[in-house]
Parts: sequence; structure tokens; C-alpha cells
Amino acid sequence: MKYLVSLLAACAVTLSPSAVRAGEFDLSGGLSGFSSPGTLYGPWSDLSATYRWNAGADTPSVTLVTRADQDRLAPTHGNGVTVDDYHDWGPRFFTYAALGTASGDVLPTRNFYLEGDRKFGPQLDTVMGAGMGVVVNPNGIVQRYLNVGPSFYASGFNVTVRYLQTFTSGRTGTGTAIGTLQAGRTGKTLATLTLLAGDQPPNGFVEPTQSALFGQRALFAGLAVKHWTSGAGGWLAGLEFERLTDRASGNPLYARHALTLGIFRNIGAPLP
Repeated sequence: MKYLVSLLAACAVTLSPSAVRAGEFDLSGGLSGFSSPGTLYGPWSDLSATYRWNAGADTPSVTLVTRADQDRLAPTHGNGVTVDDYHDWGPRFFTYAALGTASGDVLPTRNFYLEGDRKFGPQLDTVMGAGMGVVVNPNGIVQRYLNVGPSFYASGFNVTVRYLQTFTSGRTGTGTAIGTLQAGRTGKTLATLTLLAGDQPPNGFVEPTQSALFGQRALFAGLAVKHWTSGAGGWLAGLEFERLTDRASGNPLYARHALTLGIFRNIGAPLP
């Protein structure tokens, strides 16, 4: 916790925006409970802080996270930082890049991701994205993955479908399907539904997962709500359910249910 407080203080000093800079600060915490054979897992808790701002053609952010897993046989903890950026190269093409590192024994020690997205159609409402990433886990296992799929934007909602192909060192490749539906209006309320089915994705792709359980069969559903109480900010809330099954035997490993609560506030002008 002292590590996170120090990083938050440094972030506040170095990233303090001018009055005209568009930016947003988010602070949220989550708690996961479990049902599992032998009561081996949980609870898991996490706290994260993100500051995202606009700088010309770029929309970068810094995220700080601390997490503790109180698993009965192997309790773990970790502190991490991730920097990322969306860059507009023109009206039809943008890229996204993320770089992260962490201490401890639960979050990836190093991770990198790069994606390119091309907009299509007269209204630029269809987007095709493709990316690749690398995750280095605390136990030394390396995961490389490809992420590809379309998005469609309409008035009041957008839909994204992605296929994730993961290659874990020393194991066969595994595939995962991910779908998201977002509905609502910025400045009012946005609700995002995320569904995942297939093999467990890389550590931290949707939720930070147990590094010892790579490639198991996973089902995940999450609903996140962002609500503006005023033009200056509002609150965040989320519910998640995840079921993990042993890929070889078909036996259940755990069922996880989680609650996330947080706040967000505009710093300077709202993000465009």
C-alpha cells in the first residue's frame, strides 16, 4: 500500500494538467469471492488509479494497481504500473500501445501490446482491429497472443467481437472468444457488458488471473457502469462472474464473483 500511495503522489505531481488540458482521473477498488473445491481460493482484492488525458493526436494514460490474493495454499500480492496511448494517424486509422511492469508474484512482471485499427464505411462506423502482445509472468512463463476482430458503432451503442489466440511457452496454443456491448451516452450513463468463452486468456487481459492455471477452460461475464452525477464526474460500479474448469479433466476449479466500486473526475476540460 505504501508503494501505491507513493506512486499516486508522484503521478499527481508530474501529471497535474493545465486548466485547458482535457483529462480524467479514475479511482476504483474490487473484491472477489470464490466457491471452489477445498475452499482454496480467495478472497482477492485490488485497488487501481488511472489518469488519462488528451494531447493533440494522442490520448495517453498511466495506471497504478495494487492487488492481494489470499489463497489458502499460496497467498500472493503485487504492485504494477502501465502506460498506454491511443494515437490518431488520420480520420481512418489509429493505433494503441501499452507497456507495463509489476513487482510481486501475482501480476505480470512485464507486458507489451500493440494494435492497429482501420475505420471503414462512409460514416466510419465499422472498425477492424488487429494486435499482438507479450506477457511475462512472475513464474517465468511467457505468453504471446494475437487479438483480431471487428467493432461496429451506432447511435447509442457499439459492439466489438474479438478472437484471441494465445501461445504459452511449453504448451499448445489456445483460443478465446470475447464480445463487448456498450450502450448509453457519454456525460450521462455508459453500461458495458463483456462476455468471454474458451481458454483462459493471458494474465491480466480481462482480469488478472492465477498464473498457475494457464489455458484452463473459462467462462466470464462482466457488467460495468459509468454514471455522471455532474459535468465534473461521477461513480463507477461493476459486477463480474467467472467460472474456471480444468481443461484436461473437466472438473471445476472455481467460480468467482466480484464487485468493483469507484469514482471518476474530470481534471480540466472533459475528454473529447
